[in-house]
Amino acid sequence: MMIPVLVLSVTLAGLLDPPTVVCHLWKRLEINDVKQCIYRGPNKTFYTHFVTNSYRECVPTFNCPYNRKDKTPSVQDILRGINEGFSK
Repeated sequence: MMIPVLVLSVTLAGLLDPPTVVCHLWKRLEINDVKQCIYRGPNKTFYTHFVTNSYRECVPTFNCPYNRKDKTPSVQDILRGINEGFSK
């Protein structure tokens, strides 16, 4: 009885607290008077921090949520998506 409860609690903890990775400051942008700090991590993980006062809020590194990107779409996948868009 104890083992299924333990497995359930570990599974729920993984869903409630997603994995994080170390992201590094990649760019500072200002678009339409909105300052942004763009962070980049492993496996094409990106995170955007919207600055409230100054760019000093942008720390060099921090733990950001891991956004896993399985694969880059191939040319065939892109063409297939375009064809499906025109056929509707």
